[in-house]
Amino acid sequence: MSDFGSTMTYTLIVTLFGMGIVFIVLILLQYILESMRIIFSPKKKEAAVQKVTPVAVEAAEPVQQAAAAEMEDEEELLAVIAAAVSCCMGTRSNIVVRSITRVYDQTPAWGRAGRSEQMQSRF
Repeated sequence: MSDFGSTMTYTLIVTLFGMGIVFIVLILLQYILESMRIIFSPKKKEAAVQKVTPVAVEAAEPVQQAAAAEMEDEEELLAVIAAAVSCCMGTRSNIVVRSITRVYDQTPAWGRAGRSEQMQSRF
């Protein structure tokens, strides 16, 4: 009976000792990481912020050109979608596309693979 008790006592001591060492190491790591963050954090420079402002004004033109190109692409996309809908419906009348919202496929990969396999087997 005393053999079991002494074994349990030693087991408890080893467990508590191991947990204590782990917590001490974790606390030391926390302080080391915090000190590294303080040492290596970027310094704010007010002069650099003032120099960026003229560059940002010059860079505005390419951004505006990119936005204009994107609008043209969007208009082309609307025309293609309207033509496809008109073709599928079999009508020659003008179709007005009021809004387009992207619907993301929530199907898992195995479901998409199964559909693809079925479609390929039909041809």
